[in-house]
Amino acid sequence: MRTLTLSLLVLLLGISLAAMPVQEQQKPLLSEEQQAELFVKSVQGFSDKLFFAHDAKASNRMVSPLSVLLALAMTANGAEGETQDQMLRVLTDSSLSMEALNLASLAYLKQTSKEVSIANSLWANENVTLSSSFLSRVRKSYQGQARNLDFLSPKNTKTINDWVKDATKGAIDSIIDSVEPSMILYVINAISFKDAWRNEFEERATRPLTFHTTQGDVSSLFLNQEGHFPYLHQNGASYLFLPYKNERYILTAILVDEEKDLQSFLSQQKHEGFSSSLFAAFEEAQYTNIDLSFPKFESRYSDSLVDELQAMGMQYAFDTNKADFSAMLASKQPEAVIDEVLHKTFIRVDEAGTEAAAVTAVMMKATSMAPQSSLRLIFNRPFVYAILDLEMHIPLFMGVLENPKP
Repeated sequence: MRTLTLSLLVLLLGISLAAMPVQEQQKPLLSEEQQAELFVKSVQGFSDKLFFAHDAKASNRMVSPLSVLLALAMTANGAEGETQDQMLRVLTDSSLSMEALNLASLAYLKQTSKEVSIANSLWANENVTLSSSFLSRVRKSYQGQARNLDFLSPKNTKTINDWVKDATKGAIDSIIDSVEPSMILYVINAISFKDAWRNEFEERATRPLTFHTTQGDVSSLFLNQEGHFPYLHQNGASYLFLPYKNERYILTAILVDEEKDLQSFLSQQKHEGFSSSLFAAFEEAQYTNIDLSFPKFESRYSDSLVDELQAMGMQYAFDTNKADFSAMLASKQPEAVIDEVLHKTFIRVDEAGTEAAAVTAVMMKATSMAPQSSLRLIFNRPFVYAILDLEMHIPLFMGVLENPKP
């Protein structure tokens, strides 16, 4: 499977490169297979950094690292010099050039399945002219659409939010409260995921149980099913994998042993390649007969990512004196800086399956502006979960549930 995954991405990288005009092609320093491998490692590494940057911010936090990466990768195409270098260091640990990241992103977009929808867009103020090269790269590599709007008109808040609602299939209905006239550009990515369980939970089996939060006990509805699931116990935690009908995707949930603390477990994982360890755990998991109780929940999360991204090393992009986005705007346009990076996520887990969505908006302003016997597993205390793309070895969503009834 791993060989097939890389072969597919290599093939798509090759097709993308062949489709580029000759003058835009540069002699690659790495083979296409190496670039494919580095793209997967880059997304995994960025996922870990972003996820753990949120490990103490909110009780029910969830991020889509892929959404954030794609929004910032589009933005980085408008950056130059140290500004772009810092962005690539954060996004890819400097393992990929801007061109390689663009090609790999396009390759991934081309092979997404019907369960995952990814959309990208640029929304520029009506008096702003984006550079043709920046527009071309976003359109070709990220399949992004671009529009100019009057940011003084309140109705265009609805225009942008309607696009978000449509791109997330109604799961997230807005990303901005109002269009800011001082902004010159919104760079937006949206991802939606929806799939049914391979073995659905029966509604008649759903019943209330006690969930033990760090603040006290709450009563919540739990899905119940006895069946064979991929399962692994290691490092003082139970790793459960719940397959979807499209077996390319799987939900993994990690429940630390009762005598252990979730935050201590997460702190240990910070330095151990958490994302890659999830895929490694799946490879080691054995089908085990489990009497499962899993909370039925719906969660929404929103946050500004500015502090996290700056702490990760992306500093020039937010500095009005140092930001260089000269490749983003046409000549005689104001200089630009990132003013805000907003991120919203949504997840619903019920008897039928899972629906999840994420939106990331980069807001630019002008600088002048066990055995075969049944194993009882009850997820009745805080746990970590993630939705994984098993073909590409990329985490689509990563979260922590500390209270199913916030």
